[in-house]
Amino acid sequence: MNDWFDHILYNTREQPEASAILLEDRVVTYGMLGAAIECCAHRIAALSLAKDRPVAVCIGNPIRHLTVSFALFRIGICSLPLDRPHHGIPGLEFDIVLGDAEAKPKFVPAHRFVEVTEAWFATDVVPSGSLPAPFSGERQVCRRSLTSGTTGEPKIFGNTIGYIGRHIFPGIGVFNCSLVLSMPGLTTIWGFMVACAVLASRKTLCCAVSPFQAIRMIELFSIDFVLASPDQVVALVRAARKSGAQVPSLRTVAIGGAIPTRALLEGAAFYLCKDIRCRYGTSEVGLLAETAAREILSKPGFVGRVAPGFDIAVFDSSGAPCRSGEIGIVKARVKRDSDSEQDAWTDHGDVGWITDDGRLFIVGRTSDIADLSDASAREVSPVHEVEHLLRLEWDATDAGAVLVDDQTTGAKPEIWVATVDCKDARAAELEAILRHRGIEGTVRLFPVSSIPRAANGKVQRAQLKSLMLARAGEPR
Repeated sequence: MNDWFDHILYNTREQPEASAILLEDRVVTYGMLGAAIECCAHRIAALSLAKDRPVAVCIGNPIRHLTVSFALFRIGICSLPLDRPHHGIPGLEFDIVLGDAEAKPKFVPAHRFVEVTEAWFATDVVPSGSLPAPFSGERQVCRRSLTSGTTGEPKIFGNTIGYIGRHIFPGIGVFNCSLVLSMPGLTTIWGFMVACAVLASRKTLCCAVSPFQAIRMIELFSIDFVLASPDQVVALVRAARKSGAQVPSLRTVAIGGAIPTRALLEGAAFYLCKDIRCRYGTSEVGLLAETAAREILSKPGFVGRVAPGFDIAVFDSSGAPCRSGEIGIVKARVKRDSDSEQDAWTDHGDVGWITDDGRLFIVGRTSDIADLSDASAREVSPVHEVEHLLRLEWDATDAGAVLVDDQTTGAKPEIWVATVDCKDARAAELEAILRHRGIEGTVRLFPVSSIPRAANGKVQRAQLKSLMLARAGEPR
């Protein structure tokens, strides 16, 4: 099950002059990457670390972060990527921290900190001695990552060698492109999987630390494939519009991580490229469904047909299976050859239904839909559409929306929207655009300094609602 990593190391030997990773104007070839992995592996091996505890990696530079992560894998030590120190998270334990100079002051003295300097990547230094044995065994945990579940609270997910391999091998040769810009950070499960798949596929991985840098890199290097979350695509569209960038090389944009909206898909098709692919999956299981943007526009809530190798089922609030087309809590698992080997169902907090022919619909989160028996539960919430409209039409720095019921009158919920740095938005104009899109409702706008978000970047709607209720001074 190490074959995916062997593919990467093979590429570093067999095509040393080919471009492996691009960041701004920095080009790292496969040969340079292979030499850096070996040098870092020797540095880490000299620390005499225990193999039963993960090593935290807190390095802002994506090239160095990926290199150190591969070096840990090479000598059989589990890595735990962090983008900043986290405290009070169950299961967040590690032996030492391998970090850059910027990370060093952020960790308390109780943790051992080893600074990863420029010398770690001096590929002209010939290490002495042999390296420890790499990972072996399909179920051995080689990487632990922070992710979030139904509550939005961070949790630890253990990536096994087999889990990573299951996602890498389908990616080999699938990317119909030469340069892949991956915008999810390497500390995320998805971002790391994409990086591994690109490098194992002998493609070029492109990294960017801002949307304007991403647009510039697409122009400069003629990047033809982009993977990003909905919020990142919104930021890309804003950057392309503001800079007047022309990106004719871009052939496909793949979006994953949340429910895509009409505003997002239309903006991406106009400013980026026509081929927009929408992907749906989970950290625990992987990519479950994919479809073209035009199908989502014609069938709201549709996220694609279930991918081969996976089982998806829908359950009601009591845990009983739902019939075809019946709304409930969506759960998934990896399909096995025999029932005795089946994995447990994973609950990732989504509400929707599945049809007999395997078409999957997702309409919201369990935290946002209180009553599954209500007819309105089958409608895609307008809050995501409103948030994207504010950021794309009125250039809001950030926006968050919630539905607020008036329990005294029983009227249709109002759409309350908090905006950051958006002085020209008008509720009446937003209502008119929403009506044109088939969304009725009264809109109220609330300027705020920031939108409450969880560690994974998702809007914390309960906190946001309380904030706006306090601003309005109305008990609802």
